[in-house]
Amino acid sequence: MGRKSLYLLIVGILTAYYIYTPLPDNVEEPWRMMWINAHLKTIQNLATFVELLGLHHIMDSFKVVGSFYEVPPTSDENVTVTETKFNNILVRVYVPKRKSEALRRGLFYIHGGGWCVGSAALSDYDLLSRWTADRLDAVVISTNYRLAPKYHFPIQFEDVYSALRWFLRKKVLAKYGVNPERIGISGDSAGGNLAAAVTQQVCQ
Repeated sequence: MGRKSLYLLIVGILTAYYIYTPLPDNVEEPWRMMWINAHLKTIQNLATFVELLGLHHIMDSFKVVGSFYEVPPTSDENVTVTETKFNNILVRVYVPKRKSEALRRGLFYIHGGGWCVGSAALSDYDLLSRWTADRLDAVVISTNYRLAPKYHFPIQFEDVYSALRWFLRKKVLAKYGVNPERIGISGDSAGGNLAAAVTQQVCQ
């Protein structure tokens, strides 16, 4: 075996070791899951390396990567999408295009990300919000909030609470045709934590 072949063999073994992740037998498309995991692991390792060099905080690197997955507020045939500010907090508003004789329900959504990363502009959140608006015939407000480590607690809570209070004003609800008695507050991961916290605060 030549030296070049030996190098290729070693690189192949190391690559397979890096990519391989033990998974339960009932997982569909295991190699797809392994590639996704390897992709995320690579991002984390590179972000850690950049932080060790003193160039960026690890979360700042994650935010840069995340920005490549953001999409502009684009309307489609079913939902009108706009970007605005509720009390200086940037939000996205999703309104169904089909006519409604009655006031619509409203959903105030808070993205996850450990209070450190994430945005309402991420493609997955955009897709979820427009799907929810269309399927539930609801006005969806997807809010942003300032992120750690630059902004410490309770800034995240205060931003979300401030945007929610703005949305709950009578003239804002009337503007978007939302029934004040049919409003939900939800979120995923850290957004779910904030949803529970601001709901308790509103109910006091």
